[in-house]
Amino acid sequence: MAALATTSSLSNYPRLSISRYRDQLRQTDRANKVDVNYSYRGKAYSYSIRLDKTACHFGNYRYWWLCPSCSNRVAVLYCAGIYVCRGCIGACYASQLQQPIDRLFSRADAIRQRLGWQSGIAYGNGSKPKGMHSKTFDRLVNEHDRIVQRICGATMQMIDKIKGSVSYE
Repeated sequence: MAALATTSSLSNYPRLSISRYRDQLRQTDRANKVDVNYSYRGKAYSYSIRLDKTACHFGNYRYWWLCPSCSNRVAVLYCAGIYVCRGCIGACYASQLQQPIDRLFSRADAIRQRLGWQSGIAYGNGSKPKGMHSKTFDRLVNEHDRIVQRICGATMQMIDKIKGSVSYE
């Protein structure tokens, strides 16, 4: 059985997206840093974060943060005292922390949502959503069936392991 993930997720950290400063950066063509002032866990922080920009195909520029710790070009910084990139924090995306069985449930729920069914592993109303192609509907229903079979198989394996490890003396 897989060990539970103990690493923290990026959702545990406040984020600073470059898109928040888009309008401010458009007004000044020569922006090379952004000053930030904030309080985190009772401590006040005030410093500048350097910027980089890349040319877009149809003119103008796209701005990026330069991580204060490693100088990587990123669109989002996460607060761990100072704002740094996700590589410097060492945190993972929430989906990377999911167990294999949780990934199956997430995929089944995504398919069910696309088909307009309620959440769970039982079938919905069985009718094709309006505007969905028949081949797409059939493919999604078949994928849902395969995932449900895998979920049931994995659940039975876990039950068998639990039964095998329990002593009834």
